[in-house]
Amino acid sequence: MPKGAGKLNFALRYIMNVVRTWYLFHVRYPWVKYNGFVRVMPYCLFVKRKIVIGNNVQFGRGTWVSSDVTFGNNILMAGRVNFVGRNDHVFDEPGMLIWTSGRGNDETTFVEDDVWIGTNSIILAGVRIGMGAIIAAGALVNKDVPPCEIWGGVPAKKIGDRFKTTEERERHIKFLLKYKK
Repeated sequence: MPKGAGKLNFALRYIMNVVRTWYLFHVRYPWVKYNGFVRVMPYCLFVKRKIVIGNNVQFGRGTWVSSDVTFGNNILMAGRVNFVGRNDHVFDEPGMLIWTSGRGNDETTFVEDDVWIGTNSIILAGVRIGMGAIIAAGALVNKDVPPCEIWGGVPAKKIGDRFKTTEERERHIKFLLKYKK
């Protein structure tokens, strides 16, 4: 329970979140599959794609999922995070208008467990964000992010490590693997 929140207020908010999630993923976006507690803030959009969501996943206000994505567990996304196709339009065929071109093929994006994605980040289709990784606000992720690294920038690159030592990193990864079971 958040500090300073009353038990009744917390319980009501929790129940309303469960009802909202049920409505979103059974009525509005029935193609989305979810496996546990999911918090979806207002103005989120889930395009009709293959979307699978684990347990304890939060979608910040205005987040859009417009590509095939598999989300692990215990993931925090800030507002306006966008998951977009890498090959949304074919543009390199002479004599073909982009307007009338077909769509290219995109691979599934994987967001592993214990990931934090900052505001206004863009995640291109087909990448894997490793367990324990952090994506800085405003990043454009166009390639795989290794576990427990901090990435930011356009295009995103490693800007730091989540833990001070390799031993701490390995201990956290072992914890996540054990926690998952």
